[in-house]
Amino acid sequence: MRELLKLLAALCTVLFIVISVSALLLFNIESSAFSSAIYKQAFEEQRLYERMPALLASTLQTTIAQNPSAYPFLKELSVEDWQVTISSLLPPEELRAVADGALDSTFDYMNSKTDSVVISLLPVKARLVGESGVSVVQQFLQTQPACTVEQLTQMALGLLGGDIALCNPPPEAMSLVAPLLQSQLQTINTAFPDEVTLIAETESGTPNDPRLRLHMVRSAIRFSPFFAILLLLAIAVFAVRSFRDLLVWWGWPLLIAGGISAVIALVGSPLVGWFLQFLIETQGAAFLPPLLASSLAETATVVAGEMLFPVIIQGSVIAVLGLTMVIMSMFIPRTIIQTIE
Repeated sequence: MRELLKLLAALCTVLFIVISVSALLLFNIESSAFSSAIYKQAFEEQRLYERMPALLASTLQTTIAQNPSAYPFLKELSVEDWQVTISSLLPPEELRAVADGALDSTFDYMNSKTDSVVISLLPVKARLVGESGVSVVQQFLQTQPACTVEQLTQMALGLLGGDIALCNPPPEAMSLVAPLLQSQLQTINTAFPDEVTLIAETESGTPNDPRLRLHMVRSAIRFSPFFAILLLLAIAVFAVRSFRDLLVWWGWPLLIAGGISAVIALVGSPLVGWFLQFLIETQGAAFLPPLLASSLAETATVVAGEMLFPVIIQGSVIAVLGLTMVIMSMFIPRTIIQTIE
């Protein structure tokens, strides 16, 4: 019977080491992976904020194309035109603020704080009606084919309420076009959306909610440390009959589990980063627009390093605790051990 109990204790020890290492890694990854702050830092280090105009341009072009009441001039702008316009309108600090807002909205959605992902366009609207907006439109018109007589006539009539013609007026006419552009931009700004939606509202909490399975996995990860604690208690029940037994049967598993966790966290950032990148690229389609998912995937290795740093500290502490227990057990003579009732 005693041998059977020791065998069960040994089995629980092996399970404890496996589950403890997994729980320590997954628990720390889960606690950081769904916070926008860690990705903002990674965006800064890898200069991914520079991609924000491309994301905004793609979303804006799609949104305006699907809006039947959108201003005709806006509908004729391509994604490349929007990208150049946004880059010209917004200075780097405002572009970063828009990107940070998009990241916050994305992770609020994934954490079920909101039911959609949006990007604010208020900074774009604010600059669109100013001198910078007129300058950007003038530069855009200069990239178009030369105006025909009919288009120049249209621009002239535009002073009386017509639309902007997408052509390049002669230099001498550009000063006459400026008042038209100012007037038209005021009109465009009124109809311009305050925000664009990256992910529309979902049926929160229903089987159609793509976040449901994610929340189930996250809940299981959060409870994983309790399984390790239960296994420690099972080891005590099966094998511990004295204080020295407790030090030995708990000390070695803690030492091994803590040491393995610390080593994996220290050298495993590339592997964990690859795993995160794989998850974002394969499972992120339900939560993220493609361009944002691609950018987040590129931060995986940097983010993994930040996520695993606490594991190095926690694993080291657990390993030191286990080592201390093992050393203490060596100084307790078997002859004076008191049996635990």
